[in-house]
Amino acid sequence: MLSTLTLESFRNFRKKEFHFTPRSFITGANGVGKSSVLEAVRVLSVGKSFRTSRLDEAVSFEGRYFRLKATIQTNQDLELFYGNQFETEEVKERRLTFGGNPVSWADFLGAFPTVLFTPNDLDIILGSPDGRRKYLDSVLWQVSAEYRRIQVEFWQVLRERSALLFMVKINRASSEELSPWNELISKLTSAIRLSRAGYVDYLNAWFGANLKEGDGRIEVEYQFEAKQVGEYSAQEIKSAQNLFGAHRDELIIKFDDFSARRFASRGQSRLAVAHLKAAEADYLLEKTGNPVTVLLDDAMSELDSKNTLRLLELFKDEHQLILTSAEPLKLPEPWSTIKL
Repeated sequence: MLSTLTLESFRNFRKKEFHFTPRSFITGANGVGKSSVLEAVRVLSVGKSFRTSRLDEAVSFEGRYFRLKATIQTNQDLELFYGNQFETEEVKERRLTFGGNPVSWADFLGAFPTVLFTPNDLDIILGSPDGRRKYLDSVLWQVSAEYRRIQVEFWQVLRERSALLFMVKINRASSEELSPWNELISKLTSAIRLSRAGYVDYLNAWFGANLKEGDGRIEVEYQFEAKQVGEYSAQEIKSAQNLFGAHRDELIIKFDDFSARRFASRGQSRLAVAHLKAAEADYLLEKTGNPVTVLLDDAMSELDSKNTLRLLELFKDEHQLILTSAEPLKLPEPWSTIKL
C-alpha cells in the first residue's frame, strides 16, 4: 500500500508530494497531471509506463532526469532515479532502491503490486488478440520470476528462429537445423500456456464466486491450436514466420454466453473489464502476499452513478484504491480527495 509519493522533474511536476489513504480520489481539470500521478505509481511498481514505451518522455521539459520516491507497505522507502545527473553523461541511468538498498527489477517485481484500469483497457474486450495476451502476461509478470524468465527466452527464440526460417527459405540453411529450435519453442510455449491457463481458471472461479445478480455472466477461455510445431514447417519456411507458439494464442471473453468483443456494449465492456481487474487484484494479493494498489484512471467515464458504485464495490477493502476524474463524484466515506 502506498502512503506517500514524491515526484521530481516528472512530466509537468517540478517537485510535488502526495499523501494517500486506503481510498484516494484525485480530481482537477484536464491536463493538470492526474494521470501522471498514476503513471508514476505504475512506473515504481513494474518499471514501465502505461503512457509511453520510452521513459525519457516522462522527464520534465528541459530536464535530464526524474526521481520518484514513495513510502509503501510497512513504511519502507522506495526510490527510482532515471536519467542523467550531469550533462556530460551519455548513458541513461536507471537506479532502483528499496529499503535503502539497491535492487534489480527482477528481484523487486511483486513487492509493490498494482492493478491499472484506464479507458484504453476496453481494448482487452474490444481489441485484438495481442492486447488480451499482453493483459495475461502483465498479471503473470508480477507474480512469477520463472514466468518472466521463460517469456524473455521465448521472445529471443522467436527472433532467432525467424531468422533461421528465412535462411532456410533462401536455401542458405537446411531445414534440419530447425530441429533444436522446434524443441525449444515447444517447451517454452507449453510452459507459457500452462501458466496462462492457470490464471484463466482462477478468473472463471472468481467470476463464479463474485458475480452478483444483474452483473451478467462472464466467462473466459484460453484457446490455441492443438497442433505440433512440425505440422507448421512447410508454411513457416514459405512465409519465414513463426506460425507456432504462445504468441498466436487467444483469450476468448464471453458475456452472457456471447462474444463480448462482438456483442457487448461499451458500458457492458467497461464493467466486464472492471470485473477482470478486481479478480486481478485478488490474484496478486493471493500470490504475492503484498497489499495491492488499484489505479483507476478515469475509469468511471460512460458509467451511470449506480454502475459507478458497483464498480468500486468490486474491490475488496484489503486493496488500496486511487481514482482520478475531472468530474466531481459523490463517493462514499471514507474517501479522501486530492485537488490538483
